[in-house]
Amino acid sequence: MAKCKVNINNNSISNTVTKDVNKAICEYLWNGFDANASQLSIRYTKNAFNITSLEIQDNGEGIDRSSLQETFGCFQDSQKLHTYQWSSQVKGKKGKGRYSFNCFASKADWVTVYKDKESHYIRHKITIKKGDNQNYDDNEQETKSSSVNRTGTTVSFSDINLPSDFFDSEVFLDYLKKEFAVFLFLNKAQNKEILINGEKLDYEDVIEDSDNKVILIESDCTNFYFNVTYIRWKEKMKENYCMYFLDSSLTEKYEKTTTFNNKDTKFHHSLYISSDYFNHFVDNATGEKNLFEADNTSPKDKVFKTLVKKLKRFLEEKQKKYVAEVASKKLLAKYQSKGIIRQPQNDYDKILVEDLKKTISAMYEVQPKIFINLQDDQAKTLVGVVELLLQTDKREDLISIMDSVVNLSDDERHNLAAVLKTTDLARITDTIRLIQNRIRTISALKVAVKSENGMNEVDDLQKLVEQSFWIFGEEYNIVTQAEPDFNQALMEYLDKIYDTAPGISKSNYSKDKIEHPDVNKEMDIFAFRQNIQSSIIDNIVVELKHPKVKLGEKELSQVKTYMNVIMSDSRFNATNMRWKFYLVGNDFDSSNYIHNEMRNAINWGKKNLVCHIDNNGIQYEIFVLKWSELFADFEIRHNFLLKKLEMKREELSVSSIHDKTEIHSIVAEANPSDDK
Repeated sequence: MAKCKVNINNNSISNTVTKDVNKAICEYLWNGFDANASQLSIRYTKNAFNITSLEIQDNGEGIDRSSLQETFGCFQDSQKLHTYQWSSQVKGKKGKGRYSFNCFASKADWVTVYKDKESHYIRHKITIKKGDNQNYDDNEQETKSSSVNRTGTTVSFSDINLPSDFFDSEVFLDYLKKEFAVFLFLNKAQNKEILINGEKLDYEDVIEDSDNKVILIESDCTNFYFNVTYIRWKEKMKENYCMYFLDSSLTEKYEKTTTFNNKDTKFHHSLYISSDYFNHFVDNATGEKNLFEADNTSPKDKVFKTLVKKLKRFLEEKQKKYVAEVASKKLLAKYQSKGIIRQPQNDYDKILVEDLKKTISAMYEVQPKIFINLQDDQAKTLVGVVELLLQTDKREDLISIMDSVVNLSDDERHNLAAVLKTTDLARITDTIRLIQNRIRTISALKVAVKSENGMNEVDDLQKLVEQSFWIFGEEYNIVTQAEPDFNQALMEYLDKIYDTAPGISKSNYSKDKIEHPDVNKEMDIFAFRQNIQSSIIDNIVVELKHPKVKLGEKELSQVKTYMNVIMSDSRFNATNMRWKFYLVGNDFDSSNYIHNEMRNAINWGKKNLVCHIDNNGIQYEIFVLKWSELFADFEIRHNFLLKKLEMKREELSVSSIHDKTEIHSIVAEANPSDDK
């Protein structure tokens, strides 16, 4: 047995090899592929607690015993570093991967078969022990073996320190896919694969998107066809983002990084390009064209340069599509979940927040670099500045702000300006559409409350009001419909209140029935809204009267009864609650009772207020309204806004407004001056 000394170049072996078991296993797999193996097989046995045996086998070229001094005899230097061209094909170039077993085993044995120059199969064994890394044992050899007729290497490990589920774990399998998916896809024509106890590693589930296309390039009266396969990976792979160029037999001849390696937009991609153009391709960096081989091609060729330009444009289109459809949505979702983009407070605010989201998305699509590696407080400041500019109609200033942070190209400036104009138009159009729908609803309500025949208080009028509850305020949640009694209303109310308060169990409130003589009274509509920031809960109860019924003492007493029932139960009366009651009808009766009640409450300075009670800091207020007053308030607010938006939309020079006549007809219909 010959013991041979390793040449160590000023570095300690034990301190430089990996401590990551996942990476360690991959080192042995790469060594097999580096030896031109097409199949790597991990075989292991286990008990309930540990891995009991482990070997990694390949069908590669084996380890030539005559070159052991250049392979096992060198540390942090490797033959492969000097003899191979492409990093995607050769990984074991650092001269230390064989020592990786140190982090999970006490010894590694290589049993290897190679073919010598005389085509004899030579079998020999090499051993390295943990704690004696500077030495390797070349134990035995068989020359001209008749029992062996193929090359390959099996590495087996002793005293393994791995849990029984290691090779079944998602952590290991995910690591393996990230490490080898690009390589295996590149070499699938050569049937390269990894087996784990006989089961093939399936990496298809890490492919998020793919596409194929053919690029035609004409040069010197010759057509060159290039088959392009685009892959977008779900996660960052171990490889850089590259273009891989393959010949007609799908063997790699050259690779080139793409321009997206330093852009952290999560656009994880690879391009595979095959063509007979690469059959005689020569890399200028590794060899020169043979002047006597006219068919040779190289990276300096006009055809290749044209191809790379087309591939870059193709990738840019894919990246823009990815950013628009995937990355920007993830960014917005992240910003919303962290409160960097605020939650809208009402229907109008939804349009403003949507405008903000579209603008942030557009900025990200044009220049993602602005948003990369921002801390939350930095992102909140940036989003706040953008929102302020949008609300003050200074969105064009965003271009100069972005330009001061990153130098925008002319195309990026033009694209951003176009997008800002589009988002502005979209915001205006959405707001106009919202107002249109509300005007139509008001028009329907006006018809309903004027109807003296066929109008049912609950079935018709109440349903219309439920659909247009914004008349009484934005963003109310309807608690009850179809006139429930107070016990039913209370249970539904408490359920919904607790639903809007994260982390609070519904079991924390009492489900006892209300004790009050008027508990069976029925409200028309009961709603609430909760301000998350201030925790204030605004509650309103609306009592609707048939168009024929004139409002007086009887009708107001009914609403006061509702208030008394609510005041009697503490579950309706938390310190953060406020209550408003609305009695709504077409007109007051001739008794002047309602007018007198309004005069009595005039000191509170609130229009239509008839009753104000402050009970332990909780406010209860009753308002009596005519439908005509509600309609007038709505029209004053919305008609002015609609006209302003119409003017702004025309300033943006969009195509003709097909529904303009319809809008004005609805506005005219809703205008009280037209009422007869």
